[in-house]
Amino acid sequence: MESYDFFHVEAGIEKGKIVGRAGGCLGEVLNPFVQQFFEKLNALKVIAKVNGANVYNIYNPPHPTTAGMRFLTRKVKMMVYKMAFPVTANLAITHKCQCQCIHCSADPFKDPSRKELSVDEIKKVVDGALDLGASLVIYVGGEPMLREDLYELIRYVDKDKAVPMIFTNGLLLTRENVKRLKEAGLYSLNISIDHSEAVLHDEFRKVIGCYEKAFEGARLAREVGILTGISTYATHENLKEGHLERLIQIAVKEGFHEVTIFDCIPSGKYLKDTSKILSPQERKQVIALSRKYYENTPIGVNAMALINSPLGVGCYGAHSQFYMTAYGDINPCDFNPINFGNVKDMPIQAIWKKMVSHPDFNRRFPSCRMQSKAYRRKYIDPLPANPKLPIPIESIPQDNPVNVEEALSVY
Repeated sequence: MESYDFFHVEAGIEKGKIVGRAGGCLGEVLNPFVQQFFEKLNALKVIAKVNGANVYNIYNPPHPTTAGMRFLTRKVKMMVYKMAFPVTANLAITHKCQCQCIHCSADPFKDPSRKELSVDEIKKVVDGALDLGASLVIYVGGEPMLREDLYELIRYVDKDKAVPMIFTNGLLLTRENVKRLKEAGLYSLNISIDHSEAVLHDEFRKVIGCYEKAFEGARLAREVGILTGISTYATHENLKEGHLERLIQIAVKEGFHEVTIFDCIPSGKYLKDTSKILSPQERKQVIALSRKYYENTPIGVNAMALINSPLGVGCYGAHSQFYMTAYGDINPCDFNPINFGNVKDMPIQAIWKKMVSHPDFNRRFPSCRMQSKAYRRKYIDPLPANPKLPIPIESIPQDNPVNVEEALSVY
């Protein structure tokens, strides 16, 4: 029986730019699409080099690499199958944590009566995510470094298909642990920083010295060649008082590769509190701030206020990523408590198809769902105070679809 190569990409770097062509049976047809992708890449700033390849942000594999080119294969699959496929598998491997953050989005998922997934069960989800087309596997928590088998899970990710990343509070980023992370093949990490002032960060996290240990750990990570970023969020207060900008300045001085600024999203412990949602004017401030430091410093700065807007890619959930709790529940993202199934009961491929086939999740949503009045009116507002999470999709009445156009009204 003959086998056919339908699509592949041959790419290299010339004078710092990505160049190449599409090959295979569909190469000639898809080459204009590939060239357009290269043009978009080459318009971006290179924030680092890994083995000679360009890094444009710490959430995507370097280019041109086999893992990096899988993004194109995913796009082709989306055109052929007319459904979305994930770029990112966001996998909680434990809900245990040394911190007691007042704003934790994962805390309401904790259930002492349930058993966290075994390493073999998590590996099965990784296999399924790579089969779907993911090129980024993020291990989160809780604190993922509290699981000793984290190193095994990092090593398990096929580096020809995806890069592994962690989100961490930084408390366990010792010299020995950082060396083990690098040896296992960790590509990048984000440390979560809540404030530019150490005392306030530590107060939010309820751990004295957390701020200093996080920055020390990030320095150790950079020494061994792990890409490092800061994950933070914009609030009414830190924008007005200048603390968000000060944190970006600290990141530049420290030598971080990137800063990601999330919106303050009503989720987790603050699921029902919409008072912290940024105003349109505040979103513009965040975007202006990110552009200022992206254009004038060596680091990358991601403003989710732009990325999750109609001018960006919109909502990631059920379009380019999924989130798994440490018990195996699959939600659109870590901020969205709506559940489509558990990997103990059905493969991640089947749960993904169920999610992206749902009338409210089967197309690109132009904004963050959890900040959308239309989405919240149907999925969040009817929930009782302090609901048990996650919420099965089957428990939500489906008589009135979410008005997507209404999601545009806040922009």
